[in-house]
Amino acid sequence: MKFQIRCKSLLLQKALEEFLKDYISNDGLVISDEKGDIIIGKDIKKPFSKEQLLKQLKEIYYMKVNSNSFEEKLDRLIDEFSYKLKLLIKEEYGKK
Repeated sequence: MKFQIRCKSLLLQKALEEFLKDYISNDGLVISDEKGDIIIGKDIKKPFSKEQLLKQLKEIYYMKVNSNSFEEKLDRLIDEFSYKLKLLIKEEYGKK
């Protein structure tokens, strides 16, 4: 998943940048509080936790970027694997 963040609200901008720091890219879908590919408050329900945001974005991202090319399918699979692997590592190290 790749996203650009362009919000009028600086607080929302900073929160999204922190939550999505591993997914920010210059060529990703635009997340905004006014206009863009994904609109906070319209496409993404508020308020949200990091986990809720990622879950909603994953669903929207794959619907918007749904393509049949092998490279894009592979990218989606790698993104999903990376996300799940990071969660597993955080859970394991968070127990200690």
